[in-house]
Amino acid sequence: MAAVARGRCLPRAWLCRWGPDSPLSPERQPGDPRNPRLALCSRRAGQGCGRHYRAALCAELKQPLAIEEVASRPVRPHEVRVGVHFCGVNFADILVCRGQYQAKPQLPFTPGMEFSGTVLETGTDVSTVKEGDRVIGVSGFNGMAEECIIDQKTLWQIPERVPLREAATLPVSYGTAVLALEHRAHTRPGETVLVTAAAGATGLAVIDVATNVLHAQVIAAAGSDEKCKLAMQKGAQSVVNYSRGSLKEAVRTLVGSAGVNVAIDTVGGDVFLEALRRIQSAIE
Repeated sequence: MAAVARGRCLPRAWLCRWGPDSPLSPERQPGDPRNPRLALCSRRAGQGCGRHYRAALCAELKQPLAIEEVASRPVRPHEVRVGVHFCGVNFADILVCRGQYQAKPQLPFTPGMEFSGTVLETGTDVSTVKEGDRVIGVSGFNGMAEECIIDQKTLWQIPERVPLREAATLPVSYGTAVLALEHRAHTRPGETVLVTAAAGATGLAVIDVATNVLHAQVIAAAGSDEKCKLAMQKGAQSVVNYSRGSLKEAVRTLVGSAGVNVAIDTVGGDVFLEALRRIQSAIE
Protein backbone atom coordinates (compact mmCIF):
# COMPACT_ATOMS: atom_id res chain seq x y z
CA MET A 1 0.00 0.00 0.00
CA ALA A 2 1.28 3.43 -0.80
CA ALA A 3 2.46 5.26 2.26
CA VAL A 4 0.60 8.34 3.40
CA ALA A 5 1.67 11.70 4.74
CA ARG A 6 -1.07 13.19 6.87
CA GLY A 7 -1.91 16.81 7.63
CA ARG A 8 -4.36 18.49 10.00
CA CYS A 9 -5.17 22.15 10.45
CA LEU A 10 -4.70 24.22 13.60
CA PRO A 11 -1.98 23.08 13.79
CA ARG A 12 -1.59 20.89 10.71
CA ALA A 13 0.83 18.04 11.43
CA TRP A 14 2.43 15.88 8.78
CA LEU A 15 3.16 12.25 9.46
CA CYS A 16 4.54 9.61 7.11
CA ARG A 17 3.92 5.85 7.24
CA TRP A 18 6.28 3.34 5.59
CA GLY A 19 7.96 0.01 6.16
CA PRO A 20 11.20 -0.35 8.13
CA ASP A 21 13.15 -1.24 4.97
CA SER A 22 12.25 2.00 3.19
CA PRO A 23 15.06 4.57 2.78
CA LEU A 24 12.59 7.08 4.21
CA SER A 25 11.74 4.88 7.18
CA PRO A 26 11.40 6.58 10.61
CA GLU A 27 13.47 3.70 11.95
CA ARG A 28 16.55 5.05 10.17
CA GLN A 29 18.86 6.96 12.46
CA PRO A 30 19.33 10.71 11.82
CA GLY A 31 22.86 10.17 10.48
CA ASP A 32 21.96 7.30 8.14
CA PRO A 33 23.10 8.22 4.60
CA ARG A 34 20.29 6.10 3.05
CA ASN A 35 17.87 9.02 3.30
CA PRO A 36 16.96 8.78 7.00
CA ARG A 37 14.04 9.83 9.11
CA LEU A 38 11.57 12.26 7.64
CA ALA A 39 9.54 14.21 10.16
CA LEU A 40 7.15 16.74 8.73
CA CYS A 41 5.54 19.38 10.91
CA SER A 42 3.73 22.33 9.44
CA ARG A 43 1.18 25.01 10.12
CA ARG A 44 -1.53 26.58 8.01
CA ALA A 45 -0.17 29.33 5.77
CA GLY A 46 -1.96 32.16 4.03
CA GLN A 47 -2.77 32.38 0.38
CA GLY A 48 -1.43 34.44 -2.45
CA CYS A 49 1.67 36.38 -3.31
CA GLY A 50 3.69 37.70 -0.37
CA ARG A 51 2.56 34.91 1.95
CA HIS A 52 4.55 31.84 2.89
CA TYR A 53 3.78 28.19 3.58
CA ARG A 54 5.87 25.33 4.84
CA ALA A 55 7.14 22.56 2.60
CA ALA A 56 9.48 19.56 2.79
CA LEU A 57 12.49 20.41 0.63
CA CYS A 58 15.12 18.10 -0.82
CA ALA A 59 18.13 20.42 -0.90
CA GLU A 60 20.73 17.66 -1.20
CA LEU A 61 20.28 14.16 -2.63
CA LYS A 62 20.39 11.21 -0.21
CA GLN A 63 20.04 13.56 2.77
CA PRO A 64 17.09 14.29 5.11
CA LEU A 65 14.36 16.56 3.86
CA ALA A 66 14.20 19.97 5.52
CA ILE A 67 11.07 21.88 6.49
CA GLU A 68 11.33 25.40 5.11
CA GLU A 69 9.15 28.45 4.58
CA VAL A 70 8.37 28.80 0.87
CA ALA A 71 7.03 31.93 -0.82
CA SER A 72 3.56 31.47 -2.24
CA ARG A 73 2.92 32.66 -5.78
CA PRO A 74 -0.29 33.78 -7.51
CA VAL A 75 -2.29 31.16 -9.39
CA ARG A 76 -2.35 31.38 -13.17
CA PRO A 77 -5.72 31.41 -14.99
CA HIS A 78 -5.83 27.60 -15.42
CA GLU A 79 -4.42 26.71 -11.99
CA VAL A 80 -5.84 25.78 -8.60
CA ARG A 81 -4.37 26.32 -5.13
CA VAL A 82 -5.08 23.36 -2.84
CA GLY A 83 -4.65 23.12 0.91
CA VAL A 84 -2.98 19.71 1.22
CA HIS A 85 -4.35 17.35 3.90
CA PHE A 86 -2.65 14.09 2.90
CA CYS A 87 0.18 13.23 0.52
CA GLY A 88 1.03 9.78 -0.81
CA VAL A 89 4.62 8.58 -0.40
CA ASN A 90 5.53 6.43 -3.38
CA PHE A 91 8.62 4.51 -4.47
CA ALA A 92 9.26 7.25 -7.03
CA ASP A 93 9.54 9.80 -4.20
CA ILE A 94 12.28 7.70 -2.61
CA LEU A 95 14.11 7.37 -5.92
CA VAL A 96 13.89 11.05 -6.85
CA CYS A 97 15.29 12.05 -3.45
CA ARG A 98 18.27 9.79 -4.18
CA GLY A 99 18.75 11.02 -7.75
CA GLN A 100 17.78 7.62 -9.16
CA TYR A 101 14.46 8.52 -10.82
CA GLN A 102 14.15 9.23 -14.55
CA ALA A 103 12.91 12.73 -13.78
CA LYS A 104 15.53 14.80 -11.98
CA PRO A 105 14.06 18.04 -10.60
CA GLN A 106 16.43 20.92 -9.98
CA LEU A 107 17.49 21.23 -6.35
CA PRO A 108 15.92 22.22 -4.08
CA PHE A 109 12.55 20.59 -4.79
CA THR A 110 9.54 19.30 -2.87
CA PRO A 111 8.71 15.60 -3.38
CA GLY A 112 5.20 14.19 -3.33
CA MET A 113 3.44 12.99 -6.50
CA GLU A 114 -0.14 12.63 -5.26
CA PHE A 115 -2.24 14.35 -2.62
CA SER A 116 -5.70 15.10 -1.30
CA GLY A 117 -7.06 18.31 0.18
CA THR A 118 -9.47 21.19 -0.27
CA VAL A 119 -9.49 23.94 -2.87
CA LEU A 120 -8.31 27.29 -1.49
CA GLU A 121 -8.29 29.39 -4.65
CA THR A 122 -8.98 29.03 -8.37
CA GLY A 123 -7.66 30.83 -11.44
CA THR A 124 -9.94 32.88 -13.64
CA ASP A 125 -10.28 30.13 -16.29
CA VAL A 126 -10.91 27.23 -13.92
CA SER A 127 -14.29 25.56 -14.40
CA THR A 128 -13.82 22.05 -12.97
CA VAL A 129 -13.65 22.84 -9.23
CA LYS A 130 -14.49 25.68 -6.85
CA GLU A 131 -13.25 26.91 -3.48
CA GLY A 132 -13.99 24.43 -0.71
CA ASP A 133 -14.19 21.35 -2.94
CA ARG A 134 -12.54 18.15 -1.72
CA VAL A 135 -10.04 16.99 -4.34
CA ILE A 136 -7.23 14.63 -5.28
CA GLY A 137 -4.42 15.55 -7.63
CA VAL A 138 -1.22 14.42 -9.35
CA SER A 139 1.37 17.12 -8.85
CA GLY A 140 4.61 15.79 -10.28
CA PHE A 141 6.90 16.53 -7.33
CA ASN A 142 5.55 19.20 -5.01
CA GLY A 143 2.84 17.57 -2.89
CA MET A 144 4.63 17.42 0.48
CA ALA A 145 3.67 20.92 1.50
CA GLU A 146 0.90 22.85 3.20
CA GLU A 147 -0.38 23.93 -0.18
CA CYS A 148 0.08 22.97 -3.79
CA ILE A 149 -0.64 24.84 -7.02
CA ILE A 150 -1.74 22.51 -9.79
CA ASP A 151 -3.28 22.62 -13.25
CA GLN A 152 -7.02 21.93 -13.17
CA LYS A 153 -6.50 19.08 -15.68
CA THR A 154 -4.73 16.95 -13.06
CA LEU A 155 -7.18 17.63 -10.24
CA TRP A 156 -10.39 15.72 -9.54
CA GLN A 157 -13.24 16.29 -7.11
CA ILE A 158 -14.03 13.39 -4.76
CA PRO A 159 -17.34 12.44 -3.11
CA GLU A 160 -17.97 13.37 0.51
CA ARG A 161 -18.17 9.69 1.47
CA VAL A 162 -14.54 9.08 0.43
CA PRO A 163 -12.10 9.90 3.27
CA LEU A 164 -9.28 12.25 2.29
CA ARG A 165 -6.71 9.90 3.80
CA GLU A 166 -7.61 7.00 1.50
CA ALA A 167 -8.21 9.31 -1.45
CA ALA A 168 -4.61 10.57 -1.36
CA THR A 169 -3.31 7.17 -2.49
CA LEU A 170 -5.70 6.76 -5.44
CA PRO A 171 -4.13 8.75 -8.31
CA VAL A 172 -0.85 6.87 -8.80
CA SER A 173 -1.96 3.29 -8.04
CA TYR A 174 -5.39 3.44 -9.69
CA GLY A 175 -4.13 5.62 -12.50
CA THR A 176 -1.49 2.98 -13.26
CA ALA A 177 -4.07 0.18 -13.08
CA VAL A 178 -6.51 1.92 -15.44
CA LEU A 179 -3.75 2.87 -17.89
CA ALA A 180 -2.38 -0.69 -17.97
CA LEU A 181 -5.68 -2.58 -18.10
CA GLU A 182 -7.78 -0.33 -20.33
CA HIS A 183 -5.48 1.85 -22.41
CA ARG A 184 -2.62 -0.60 -23.01
CA ALA A 185 -4.07 -4.12 -22.69
CA HIS A 186 -7.67 -3.31 -23.73
CA THR A 187 -8.88 -5.91 -21.23
CA ARG A 188 -12.30 -7.38 -22.03
CA PRO A 189 -14.90 -9.05 -19.76
CA GLY A 190 -14.11 -12.69 -19.08
CA GLU A 191 -10.41 -12.43 -19.91
CA THR A 192 -7.79 -13.64 -17.44
CA VAL A 193 -5.40 -11.12 -15.89
CA LEU A 194 -2.21 -12.15 -14.08
CA VAL A 195 -0.85 -9.52 -11.69
CA THR A 196 2.38 -9.84 -9.70
CA ALA A 197 3.18 -8.05 -6.43
CA ALA A 198 -0.56 -8.34 -6.00
CA ALA A 199 -0.61 -7.16 -2.37
CA GLY A 200 1.04 -3.83 -3.17
CA ALA A 201 -0.82 -0.61 -3.92
CA THR A 202 -0.74 -1.07 -7.69
CA GLY A 203 -1.49 -4.78 -7.45
CA LEU A 204 -4.57 -4.24 -5.28
CA ALA A 205 -5.74 -1.50 -7.64
CA VAL A 206 -5.35 -3.87 -10.60
CA ILE A 207 -7.40 -6.51 -8.79
CA ASP A 208 -10.14 -3.98 -8.02
CA VAL A 209 -10.37 -2.48 -11.51
CA ALA A 210 -10.03 -5.80 -13.36
CA THR A 211 -12.61 -7.58 -11.21
CA ASN A 212 -15.21 -4.93 -10.39
CA VAL A 213 -14.99 -2.60 -13.39
CA LEU A 214 -13.82 -4.72 -16.32
CA HIS A 215 -15.30 -8.03 -15.07
CA ALA A 216 -12.14 -10.00 -15.80
CA GLN A 217 -10.78 -13.02 -13.94
CA VAL A 218 -7.69 -12.27 -11.83
CA ILE A 219 -4.80 -14.53 -10.86
CA ALA A 220 -2.92 -12.70 -8.11
CA ALA A 221 0.73 -13.61 -7.56
CA ALA A 222 2.58 -12.56 -4.40
CA GLY A 223 5.55 -13.59 -2.28
CA SER A 224 3.85 -14.92 0.85
CA ASP A 225 0.69 -16.71 1.97
CA GLU A 226 -0.35 -13.63 3.94
CA LYS A 227 -0.15 -11.45 0.83
CA CYS A 228 -2.03 -14.04 -1.22
CA LYS A 229 -4.78 -14.09 1.38
CA LEU A 230 -5.10 -10.29 1.16
CA ALA A 231 -5.36 -10.49 -2.63
CA MET A 232 -8.16 -13.04 -2.35
CA GLN A 233 -9.98 -10.85 0.15
CA LYS A 234 -9.77 -7.95 -2.32
CA GLY A 235 -11.38 -9.94 -5.14
CA ALA A 236 -8.81 -12.14 -6.90
CA GLN A 237 -10.25 -15.45 -8.12
CA SER A 238 -6.97 -17.38 -7.78
CA VAL A 239 -3.62 -16.81 -6.08
CA VAL A 240 -0.05 -18.00 -6.55
CA ASN A 241 2.74 -17.75 -3.98
CA TYR A 242 5.80 -17.44 -6.22
CA SER A 243 8.21 -17.80 -3.31
CA ARG A 244 7.33 -21.50 -3.29
CA GLY A 245 8.24 -22.36 -6.86
CA SER A 246 7.85 -21.51 -10.52
CA LEU A 247 5.25 -18.86 -11.28
CA LYS A 248 5.01 -20.11 -14.85
CA GLU A 249 4.18 -23.67 -13.80
CA ALA A 250 1.72 -22.54 -11.12
CA VAL A 251 -0.18 -20.44 -13.66
CA ARG A 252 -0.12 -23.34 -16.13
CA THR A 253 -1.81 -25.48 -13.48
CA LEU A 254 -4.57 -22.88 -13.10
CA VAL A 255 -5.29 -22.02 -16.74
CA GLY A 256 -3.73 -24.86 -18.73
CA SER A 257 -1.58 -24.43 -21.79
CA ALA A 258 -3.69 -21.57 -23.19
CA GLY A 259 -2.13 -19.02 -20.83
CA VAL A 260 -3.50 -15.68 -19.64
CA ASN A 261 -4.74 -12.76 -21.71
CA VAL A 262 -3.00 -9.98 -19.76
CA ALA A 263 0.02 -9.92 -17.44
CA ILE A 264 0.85 -6.89 -15.29
CA ASP A 265 4.18 -7.06 -13.47
CA THR A 266 5.74 -4.62 -11.02
CA VAL A 267 8.52 -6.92 -9.77
CA GLY A 268 10.85 -7.40 -12.74
CA GLY A 269 13.64 -9.94 -13.19
CA ASP A 270 12.74 -13.62 -13.27
CA VAL A 271 9.17 -12.96 -12.10
CA PHE A 272 8.60 -10.69 -15.11
CA LEU A 273 10.01 -13.28 -17.51
CA GLU A 274 7.84 -16.05 -16.08
CA ALA A 275 4.74 -13.85 -16.23
CA LEU A 276 5.55 -12.89 -19.82
CA ARG A 277 5.83 -16.56 -20.81
CA ARG A 278 2.28 -17.25 -19.64
CA ILE A 279 0.64 -14.68 -21.96
CA GLN A 280 -1.35 -16.32 -24.76
CA SER A 281 0.37 -14.35 -27.53
CA ALA A 282 3.80 -15.37 -26.22
CA ILE A 283 2.78 -19.04 -26.02
CA GLU A 284 1.38 -19.00 -29.53
